[in-house]
Amino acid sequence: MPVNLLNEQVSYESGGNPFKGLHRWYSRKPLSFSRASVLASILPADITPEEFEQLLGLQNGKDIRLYKTPPPPHLIEKVQNYCETVWGTKTPTVLDAFAGGGSIPFEAVRYGLNVLAYDLNPVAVVTMKAAMEYPLKFGAELQEDIDKWVKWVGDEAEKRLAEFFPSQEGETVQNYLWAHTVVCPSCESVVPLSPNWWLYKRPEKQNLHKWCAVKPIPNPEEKRVDFELIKGKKGKGTTIQTEEGEFDPKNYDTVSRSVGKCPNCSNVIEEEAVKSQAQKEGLGHQLYAVAYKEGKSSLQFRVPSQIDFEGIEKAEQYLAEKLEDTFWNQIIPNEDRYDGYADRCFAYGLTRNSDYFNPRQLLTLVAYVEIINEAKAKIQAEYEPETAIAIITYLALVLDRCVDKNSRLSHWQASRAFSQAASGQHSLNLFWNYPEISGNGELWHWCADAFVSDYSKLCQYLGTENNSIQFKELEKYDSKSIQIDATSADSLFHLPDNSVDTIVTDPPYYATIQYAELSDFFYVWQKRVLDDIFPELFLTELTDKDREAVANPSRFRNMGESPDALASQDYEGKMQMAFAEHYRVLRDDGVMTVQFNHKESGAWDVLTKSLIDSGFEITASWAVSTENPQNLHQAKKNSVSSTVLLVCRKRDPNAEQAWWDDLRPEVANLVESRAPDFEANDITGIDLYLSAFGPALNVFSRSYPILDSTGEEVRPEKAFAEARTAIANYRFQKLVQSDTAGFDTLTQWYLLAWDAFKAREFPFDEARQLALAIGGFNVGDLAKVHKLLDSASGSCKLLTPLQRLKKRAFSINPQEFSAQHLVNGLHGMIAIYQEEENIQMVRRFMQDTGLVSNDMFSKTMEVAFKVIPKNVPEHQALLDLWLAMDEIKSKVVYEQMEMNLDDGQMNLEL
Repeated sequence: MPVNLLNEQVSYESGGNPFKGLHRWYSRKPLSFSRASVLASILPADITPEEFEQLLGLQNGKDIRLYKTPPPPHLIEKVQNYCETVWGTKTPTVLDAFAGGGSIPFEAVRYGLNVLAYDLNPVAVVTMKAAMEYPLKFGAELQEDIDKWVKWVGDEAEKRLAEFFPSQEGETVQNYLWAHTVVCPSCESVVPLSPNWWLYKRPEKQNLHKWCAVKPIPNPEEKRVDFELIKGKKGKGTTIQTEEGEFDPKNYDTVSRSVGKCPNCSNVIEEEAVKSQAQKEGLGHQLYAVAYKEGKSSLQFRVPSQIDFEGIEKAEQYLAEKLEDTFWNQIIPNEDRYDGYADRCFAYGLTRNSDYFNPRQLLTLVAYVEIINEAKAKIQAEYEPETAIAIITYLALVLDRCVDKNSRLSHWQASRAFSQAASGQHSLNLFWNYPEISGNGELWHWCADAFVSDYSKLCQYLGTENNSIQFKELEKYDSKSIQIDATSADSLFHLPDNSVDTIVTDPPYYATIQYAELSDFFYVWQKRVLDDIFPELFLTELTDKDREAVANPSRFRNMGESPDALASQDYEGKMQMAFAEHYRVLRDDGVMTVQFNHKESGAWDVLTKSLIDSGFEITASWAVSTENPQNLHQAKKNSVSSTVLLVCRKRDPNAEQAWWDDLRPEVANLVESRAPDFEANDITGIDLYLSAFGPALNVFSRSYPILDSTGEEVRPEKAFAEARTAIANYRFQKLVQSDTAGFDTLTQWYLLAWDAFKAREFPFDEARQLALAIGGFNVGDLAKVHKLLDSASGSCKLLTPLQRLKKRAFSINPQEFSAQHLVNGLHGMIAIYQEEENIQMVRRFMQDTGLVSNDMFSKTMEVAFKVIPKNVPEHQALLDLWLAMDEIKSKVVYEQMEMNLDDGQMNLEL
């Protein structure tokens, strides 16, 4: 696999990819990576790396973006000729039964292969039809019809909703900015809640003169809070220059970590009180700013005026009247939300799907549904049935974009002056302040414009921009060339045994993403437009949570056992059933390539145990960087950026059992031999440890079962532990570049933690696994005794040197200091320097403790400087100290100085 080239290609897809933009789907893999996964699974083994790159579409000396470049006809022909040699057909069958967003089927279709794309989730199925089936079937000519009906819906919405979105003369309102409110228990004022009041703070030089925010103005007489617009040049830090001085919106925040603060009486509104009001009466809403344009001017802001409040009141009255209408009640999504793992809104009283919108947002979206359904009748009368279905589907996807951008789960990004969609995270989160996009024009037209351009580009990507496919097999659309269905991966009963040539799939990642829960947000709206178009997809009130193959603890509450443990067992059972079906339908000489991306070894253990028990052997593995670091959902935490390809084949049915003690050294040796290759392909940190799981599985899965010395079956986690130990030894030797004897295990753990996770925060289980790999101390002592980290809710955080000093993890009094753990000396030196910023005090500490002449300590400093990221304060402190090391090691110079080091506290008198 040309891993470095693929890493580069993946980086190009971070923005502007219409395949990803068509509809939100979670953890959709890059197209270039998916193309390589498909081709590597179907081509013969003796293809050279150079030819493989050519068949991907890469050319020496040419800047090519694979995701936007359909393979030319001569490459398709060459690939299909190879397929005929290997599989006996030019168009082998490629199955993805966890197709999700459709990256793998999309790339298989581009090469004219016979594609089976299945997913249990209806939202995924509709998205794939729009991304592949309709562009292939109708080509670019459908664009004109899509444009026509998108415009019709937008024009109707503008007429029907205009009275609810009045504006001042000359203005075109784009966004209304709202804050959720509670009533202060002390003074009974209505308190708008916001962690900051920024409206605009774009960082570009040309925008620094027009930063603006609102300032809350207490109004205790009226028991409310008013607002004043603050606008000016950027001040110091993140402030605004005003005539009265620097204005910092952060100083006027009214909520922090769900604890409110009343501007009128300064009363603290505890989290319990906020949630209690939210659950009993519901949170209120207060409009605090309006974003608008005058002509072609740039975005401007003002505080709300009477005309804005009149529009809101009129919308609320109209919606209340419409609730008496039986038809409107049917199109309002009043279904109860699923109280699940991914929904963080239940605690704040959002229990129905309609609760995710304020009244006017809800009115806007329901009006869109009503108008689309009117358009549907007209479209069905004008077009052939299949063409009508395609057009209506695209209108439904535009509606979904509007839902995504216009809810109480959206949020305002002042640094971009932009409304961020609700689906930007892998959970459903209520924001204290949120934007409402003007519903009579701006919302529909903005979402539709982005969507329309995506359809045109999709046709280009599939080679159908002129309504003709670039390869003969698909010149005339054949429904058999791609089959997209709502099918569960464990029930492929319609496929005969040994009928599939290759399987390429990206299965659910344990508990990382609760697809069904998240897609309910869109499902309830799609159902109101598409239920008669795809009745088989929308039979149920919400999406299917019980059959979904994810570890979902919310399904196992109050069952007498740990919900997490039961969810893990459920996931393993479902994956084993799915892979057993995959084994049944795959040819005996077929290939299954599994993409997997997860940083917790427990998830790896469950998935690979399912693979092995189903009869598969992992014969090869590759790691490719597939995640855009700017889009990672755990900012400032370590996140896995690589996806590992596990290449699976049916294990020899006559494979004998093996003993773990015999395989263990082979696992360690193979992992260490592959580690330099991974690093050569820019696989580092936690990704290096996870990539090592592939070679470990090569050895572990050849035999079945694997037994320990007592005759008990060994799970894959044993192989992963051995792989982790091998990588830890490899990395530490490489970092030290000399004999590693003499380094205490605690210091090894600390240095390797920074080397692996490259962040202060990471899962506690990974901290535990790394400690077990190193050995020599009790894992629980990391927090309790050594105070190297704090742990809570499954994650942990490395403490700073000053934090550890205050917790008395070590002493900087030379008489009490112990050099047993070099990390304590390192932290003592850094703590003194950060607290006092005085090299002489650091020198005195090092000389009095003997660290100044300790070669192992010098090596510890050197390694720590390598592994601690540059944006971490400890790195800067080490840099300063390293530059001053000659001075520190020189003879003591006399200074009139007193050091009081009692109890680890410092006092300096000059």
